[in-house]
Amino acid sequence: MKSVFLFLTLIILSSASFFQRSQTGSSRQPPGTGKPLRIKQDAKTGKISVFRSDGQKPIVVQNAKPDFRPYLHPINAPDGKGVLTEYSPGHHKHQTGLYWGFTRVNGRDYFHHPQGDYWRRVSATVTKATGTDVKWQTVYDLLDEKGEAVLRETQNWTMREQNGKFLLDLEWKGKAITDITIGKYDYGGLFLRMPWREGIKGEVINAARQRNEKAEGQRAMWVDAGMQVEGRTDLAHIAIFDHPENKGYPQTWRVDNQLGIGPARARTGDWKIEKGDTETIRHQVVVYTGELNDVELTKTWSEFSGNTSMYNTSTLWGLAQKEGLEAKFLTPQAAVESMTMPEGYKANVWASEPMMTQPMAFCWDDRGRLWVAENRDYESRGHGFSKAGNSRILILEDTNGDGVADKQKVFLDSIAFPSAIAVGFDGLFLGAPPNLLFVPDRNGDDVADVKDIEVRLTGWGIRDRHETLNSLHWGPDGWLYGLQGFATPSKVRKPNGKGKLYKHNDPFPEDILEGEGVDINGGVWRYHPTKDRFEVVAHGFSNPWGIDYDAKGQLIMTACVIPHLWHVVPGGIYHRQGGQHFNPYIYNDIKTIADHSHRSAHGGARVYQSDAFPASQQGRIFMANIHEHAILADVLEPKGSGFVGHHGADFLQANNAQWVGFSMEVGPDGGLYVLDWHDADICGKEVLNSETGRIFRIMPKNSLAENWTGRYSDLTKMTDQQLVGLQTVKSDWHARRARIILQNRAAKGKLGGQTHAQLRQLFETNANADWRLRALWTLHITGGFDEKALTKVLDDKDAYVRAWAVQMLCEDKAPPTVVQEKMVRMAREDPSAVVRLYLASALQRVDTESQWKIAGELMAHGEDKNDHNLPKMIWFGFEPLVKTNPTRALDLAARCEIPMVARFIARRIVDADQTPTLITALGKSPKTQVSLLEGMRDGLEGRTDLATPANWKTVYAKLKANPKTAPLAQQVGQQFGDTETARKSLATLKDRKAPLDQRLKALKSIAGQQRPELLAELPALLNEPNLRSETIRAIAGYDRESLGELLLARYADFSPADKLQVVQTMSSRPKYGWQLAQALKNNKIPKRDVPTYAARQLLRVVGSGFVEIWGPIEQHGIDEKAYTRYQKLLTDRALLSANTVKGRLVFQRTCGPCHKMYGEGGSIGPDITGSNRGNVDYLLSNILNPSGEIQDDYKMVVVTTRDGRTYSGNVAGENERQLTLRVVGQDAVVLNKSDVQSREVTPNSMMPTGLLDALTEDEVIDLVAFLRTTTPVKQAKK
Repeated sequence: MKSVFLFLTLIILSSASFFQRSQTGSSRQPPGTGKPLRIKQDAKTGKISVFRSDGQKPIVVQNAKPDFRPYLHPINAPDGKGVLTEYSPGHHKHQTGLYWGFTRVNGRDYFHHPQGDYWRRVSATVTKATGTDVKWQTVYDLLDEKGEAVLRETQNWTMREQNGKFLLDLEWKGKAITDITIGKYDYGGLFLRMPWREGIKGEVINAARQRNEKAEGQRAMWVDAGMQVEGRTDLAHIAIFDHPENKGYPQTWRVDNQLGIGPARARTGDWKIEKGDTETIRHQVVVYTGELNDVELTKTWSEFSGNTSMYNTSTLWGLAQKEGLEAKFLTPQAAVESMTMPEGYKANVWASEPMMTQPMAFCWDDRGRLWVAENRDYESRGHGFSKAGNSRILILEDTNGDGVADKQKVFLDSIAFPSAIAVGFDGLFLGAPPNLLFVPDRNGDDVADVKDIEVRLTGWGIRDRHETLNSLHWGPDGWLYGLQGFATPSKVRKPNGKGKLYKHNDPFPEDILEGEGVDINGGVWRYHPTKDRFEVVAHGFSNPWGIDYDAKGQLIMTACVIPHLWHVVPGGIYHRQGGQHFNPYIYNDIKTIADHSHRSAHGGARVYQSDAFPASQQGRIFMANIHEHAILADVLEPKGSGFVGHHGADFLQANNAQWVGFSMEVGPDGGLYVLDWHDADICGKEVLNSETGRIFRIMPKNSLAENWTGRYSDLTKMTDQQLVGLQTVKSDWHARRARIILQNRAAKGKLGGQTHAQLRQLFETNANADWRLRALWTLHITGGFDEKALTKVLDDKDAYVRAWAVQMLCEDKAPPTVVQEKMVRMAREDPSAVVRLYLASALQRVDTESQWKIAGELMAHGEDKNDHNLPKMIWFGFEPLVKTNPTRALDLAARCEIPMVARFIARRIVDADQTPTLITALGKSPKTQVSLLEGMRDGLEGRTDLATPANWKTVYAKLKANPKTAPLAQQVGQQFGDTETARKSLATLKDRKAPLDQRLKALKSIAGQQRPELLAELPALLNEPNLRSETIRAIAGYDRESLGELLLARYADFSPADKLQVVQTMSSRPKYGWQLAQALKNNKIPKRDVPTYAARQLLRVVGSGFVEIWGPIEQHGIDEKAYTRYQKLLTDRALLSANTVKGRLVFQRTCGPCHKMYGEGGSIGPDITGSNRGNVDYLLSNILNPSGEIQDDYKMVVVTTRDGRTYSGNVAGENERQLTLRVVGQDAVVLNKSDVQSREVTPNSMMPTGLLDALTEDEVIDLVAFLRTTTPVKQAKK
């Protein structure tokens, strides 16, 4: 007999809802106040008309004639301008607005035949006639050739008007009167016909951002049809949503030539409904006007689907990967022929296999040659470092200028895992984790001086090969910039001695995270080539890949998984995909600038600043997109201190599912160049095409590039004067390369005597603001400004020049006193939000007194309170000061015009245990009193170690008397804990003679406070069996690798229940999660010990690389093979002979702890006594597919707190400040919303699939037999 103890434990701790299912489609009410509606039914005409409560004209009409297919028409635009549906158009006479019709039902066509010999009305009923949502139902029989009903169709409609949109939820039910086969066909089901006319302006777009004919036959969660109907100057839209519970999700869609749309499940094959069974399908229809905002539409879809997770569109990733595996391999030239791009552009193969293979990075040199890093050591996200031994750095050249590389040189051979490159300073900067190398070529012979290779830095990790150091790029300030992903922790430092170069079959070092160094686990970094200095520019993000700067020197970056577009400000802390920020007092981080979304993943950001393309493309950011197999362009609109990123265009579609573009460059000719890794496995789980790699070049058919003398020359041969002249050409490529050459010459003392004078003249006299900035940057990196001259620049008329002067003067973190005094005045008086942003960034680089003064002046700018960057950047720079002088901080907070900053100051003071000082300040009734109280409340939440301060009572009475502060004051008063209780708890825990229940209570209390005193006690407490489970839970509150190692070392000796606690604890944090993932990978812990809900959580804390260890996680649908197997096992004969007494015992050990039946059992899941337990198919469907249909109350919610801990559970309660989760394996957990970093609602049940796998066949039969009983079963005799 198989051991079922682990399986039973999983169920005991599970909080799934897998028996009690919603019998009618629920309508999730989105935020906002709905407008009241009313319904009027006309029995004679069969019309059910929906009106606004005060309206006389129907906004939607349901037609329900006795002998005609039901349909919705007209659907009017929410603003009253135009009708959005069409009845029986000339091009498709059978189509009737919005309707449902299958094309093959037992071979009979109901799509093209709406008339009475196919359809017969049973009923049409208004079920809710008035309110913010109204409801109606139609019931029709589908008739065969003899007039007999074969299928009864019920449509349940719910409609509401929300935020200027009509939302119509449809629950379609088809009950089979006989066995039904819905035959394979390209269309059939819900279908929409809008009033299309030849030449009408209109477009269809789906969730995968495929348009019109490219969306035909594709799978997606939603499809939107927009059309300029009569009476409108803009587009009116109708979007149709698919639901994750629908079989076949996400559906394939019909998109016809007249922009008709509809999900087409039968497109992939026949599907069946057995006699007596009912199939349920859910959709939502959204009607709105104006521009499509795909981010908002996806958000609306997520509310309908119940999945608000950041991974809620991850199904599209899997589809893209599947398409790649199944796609036909295209030769490089065939790949070009498959591409589509805007009229007037062309693409060609610039280089490809066999000239190069497995290219991971490329960059330009000063001669217009492309250098390529061939990374043949890459094997997968989690494997590969030096096994191949033949990774190379190539130099490719187009010698005759025909746009095709015709010459190849090998610069460096046999270097382990090259991932990033940048040419400059007489050599190559090469990112090859764990090192940043400088590979010199002093004599310029295009062969590396191997004996002189320098290890400049070391400490980069390689945990996830997709997220190690990448995207080396020279900044305008002379620093070398690079990126790093969140799932690969690194500790960057100088090497010991000369460091180590890694060769063929060398193991990757295991000690890179030990010792001193700069921590980075996601972010932007930079290194100065002559100052030999490293620093982190910004922390956060996900898997960033591709960074560039615009004409003003603003850093723009692209990333994967999370939103794709970012404006990077030095010193910024940004949204993370997972894990915690190094500074626990950040409180809130900077978010994306994008107002739209694309499919993940993006790479190779390049801002177009050249002259071959037309002016309309200038300043746009181009990026490659792996899952869309495309080059996309976004428009950067300045706003406040930063930008809003709008979608510009789908610039190039590869139409090739094996195209893996992830890096881009703009060339000396003004062309766009994209690097294509090219592989059938586009997600890099393995290398299937190891001998491929391409670079494509995109140019206008008629290039606008000016062919001035020297454009295609070797820039290193130019004089200083000529290089200065390149700062005034339209091609930014030349200006950038010229600056690097001049910087190198200056570093070697070889700069001409007149060079700085020429640059100063350009800076001081030129009318072009962008060229002046180029001159400014060049002067700075070549030493052309002394401090006095640069200080004068702070008064320049151009805001960006002033801003850059601030950054340059603070570069070495030691600006002169006069400069800092000037910065204080600028913080007070400068009218530019951009300048104030640079001043906020500089807070982290000036002396303490200047920090206080500059921050105080910046806080006085109330116009910045809603700026995307400034409130948070001010806080990031000011936060370290608060603890050092709370009184002074509160003086500034009292005058602060930016509520977020005032709130955070108060919160930080509480975190610094200076609450009495804050109370004193509140007693002075500052104008920011409400913000300070909010911060105080947020800081106190969850604290039980604070006694009520002596000065609180007096101030509390004063606050209660003010209606504006009374509610907050009352909340604060309730949160002061009993500090004496906390002290006593630790003493009780350490007293082995104390009663067990008291020690357990003490342990829970201290662990809940995450008291540091508990750390030293935890190893010993693991030795006490009665405290072990609670001790393992307590370890989840601390982020210590040594504790994770201890749990894994002792894992084999633990009971099954304690093993599960270990899995849950170690899936709660990134460090623990990585340790557990490695234990799974190395088979030290069997996969069967990890329930599915814990695997889902590990995906979030470890990152996408966990899928390689575990396999697919986010799955939907039933296991048909298992379903068939158990159907054959659970025959009537087997169930009649089953032992229901034993079945009751199995139930008690498995289902009972969560579910009640006959009054016995737990209450985490629903009571199943009244469910449809007699139907074996129903039971199997619920057990084998627990996520098939879940009430909202039982959906899994994943919460990550600011200290990096992740919880999975069901929401048991929620108010404006706290969230209560039923968490697996413990009492309900109360989380303060102020401590929540992210929150995701998934469409999944917490109960894992495969629950019956751990039972014997007899136990399965006995359990199901017990579940089918109609009266209580007696307890087995002992």
